[in-house]
Amino acid sequence: MTDSPDRRPSDLSPEERDLGMDVEITRRDFLNAVALGTGAALLNTPAPAFRPRPGGPGPLRPLSDPGSTWDPWTGDPGVGDYAISNGNTWDVVTMAHGLRDGTYERALSGAEDTGETYDLVIVGGGFSGTVAAYTFLKATGRRKTCLLLDNHPIIGGEAKRNEFIVRGQRLIGPQGSNGALVEREGPRGELWRDVGLPTEFTFGQLAPDRRPMIFPRDNYLYQLWNDEFENHGFYFDTPHPHWVRNPWGHRLEGTPWPEEVRRDLLRSREERVEPYRGDAEALKRYLDSMTYDHWLTGVRKFHPEVARYIDPIYASGLGLGCDVMSAYSAYMVGLPGFLGLGGEPARDAVVRNHVLRAGEQRDFSFPGGNDGIQRCIVKWLNPAVIEGSSAFPDVHNGRIRFDMMDRPGAPCRFRAGAMVVRLVDDPERAGTGRPPVVTYVKGGKLYSVRGRAVIWAGASFTAKHAIPHLPAEYREAMDHFPRSPMLSVNVALDNWRFLYELGFTACSWRGGFGFTANLRPNMYVGDYRPPLDPDRPNILTFYVPFNQRGLSLVDQGHAGRARLFATSYRAYETQIRQQLVRLFGSAGFDPARDIAGIVINRWGHAYCNAGPGFYTPRDGSPTPADLLRRPVGSLAFAHSELNGNQHWPVAAAEGRRAALQVLELLSRSSAAR
Repeated sequence: MTDSPDRRPSDLSPEERDLGMDVEITRRDFLNAVALGTGAALLNTPAPAFRPRPGGPGPLRPLSDPGSTWDPWTGDPGVGDYAISNGNTWDVVTMAHGLRDGTYERALSGAEDTGETYDLVIVGGGFSGTVAAYTFLKATGRRKTCLLLDNHPIIGGEAKRNEFIVRGQRLIGPQGSNGALVEREGPRGELWRDVGLPTEFTFGQLAPDRRPMIFPRDNYLYQLWNDEFENHGFYFDTPHPHWVRNPWGHRLEGTPWPEEVRRDLLRSREERVEPYRGDAEALKRYLDSMTYDHWLTGVRKFHPEVARYIDPIYASGLGLGCDVMSAYSAYMVGLPGFLGLGGEPARDAVVRNHVLRAGEQRDFSFPGGNDGIQRCIVKWLNPAVIEGSSAFPDVHNGRIRFDMMDRPGAPCRFRAGAMVVRLVDDPERAGTGRPPVVTYVKGGKLYSVRGRAVIWAGASFTAKHAIPHLPAEYREAMDHFPRSPMLSVNVALDNWRFLYELGFTACSWRGGFGFTANLRPNMYVGDYRPPLDPDRPNILTFYVPFNQRGLSLVDQGHAGRARLFATSYRAYETQIRQQLVRLFGSAGFDPARDIAGIVINRWGHAYCNAGPGFYTPRDGSPTPADLLRRPVGSLAFAHSELNGNQHWPVAAAEGRRAALQVLELLSRSSAAR
């Protein structure tokens, strides 16, 4: 292993060198694999990886260029197609802040008219946008034209992957959206079948001579809902550093919490509450009138530490902690304290029992998280974008053909790296005048296209800046979707022997960097078959929220984003390595030897934060979300924020609804002509 002075800062401290920060493995192994002629087989011949010029937008340089300089903000982006798009890249952040700050206002009149008119223009390439495109094209027999604009270099929203090459082994981890169930019924079941998603899966298994272990199949369910299994360890610093194996399965024996805290933590999960005397809507209004913290401490009278324990878990899944979020949002996802209240949350008996058993897990994750779903939808929309057939292994493992994304004549054209900065329409003349004009910035230049209908599948905070003709009530409604950030981290391990010796596949703690991390069993997809063995490479994944008790809901989001964007890659890498040494140093973990790469994914507006009052109307008025579900002229809104809970089924439902609305608008417009 050798230093990489072109990729690393030269002023590393002795502590940073002790943490192995002068060693870079991922890039060297990737380049050596290519030089040996094995790279094409390992990577399915991916497109070259490029990085943004440090400091802002500008020319792109290949990662394999020995002259590439270390980008202190992005750090190591991994390898393969997605190395140009890990989280919110610097270019994405810069463009978005330009929209917020009015940077493009004076140049709008000089935007180049492409001369294009599409039946539908979709703004946003996450699940809301791609499912809207799927719904629209399927309903029209692919006879209509569709353009999807997205500000990231690759379509997919937060459903993207990170890739590594470690000792010649390709490894894939999720950038964000993670965890799914096989969809069999309703519109999502129809989509699942149409785009060729599988219903049966094979996961890597430990060899018979290895000690059996249970592995969570995603990066979320084990945190709370299925947290009882012998291979889940909880680390405590007090009264001395020690691990507690499966604390919930052993009724918190060995934990340093006071007896009254342990008692109430158990009560919060097991004690049934008096059934609510009212219908479902009344219950929703009741729970939405208070924070989850108030429900736990004020109504259920649990010890305040119960809410403190749940805070990071809640924030990891829904954005912020118990102190500012609506109790109804916690009820919807089956968090503790609601057992028996009425109309059990949408979690089955296995989840409510908290036990994770091998072979009984319905939730799972594709290797790159929900990018496995997203890639299949993209392939359906524009088959040429991903090399190979429409069979799932080809779609999952094939390289992205960037030159085919915006090919004329494609059923759905993808224009990546294009952020919409202005949408002009006259809602009074919808369907009778010229189609709305959509202006976007790409490569530092402004362009405009027209769409007979537009679906805004991006977040409201961008729409508010880009759509000047919005009615006042819509603009006011958009102020009710505050956002909070998330940092996801994939640590490529040369081996995970230290975890095997401890007997853990998932670990939790409080204090330090993050609060939990886990290994998943490797899903086998075609020739992607990483062996599951403690002496072979694997990925340890962190999801790190930014909740901060003591601040308001809105201020927590602002403070979290400031920290997320102001922290250098070097600082994050130091924190991650220190945390791993703290947890696993006594088990033989050596950061210089065992870490093969670290990719961080910054998502500045990952979650919409549903505070009290988000879900229920006041004074007979519609909720802000219900108002935004009503089209304005030729424009419909589709984003998972309207549900207050970001996950792919919700995003898909909002996208489908918006597509059906614009189909109706276009039908009426056609009839009028």
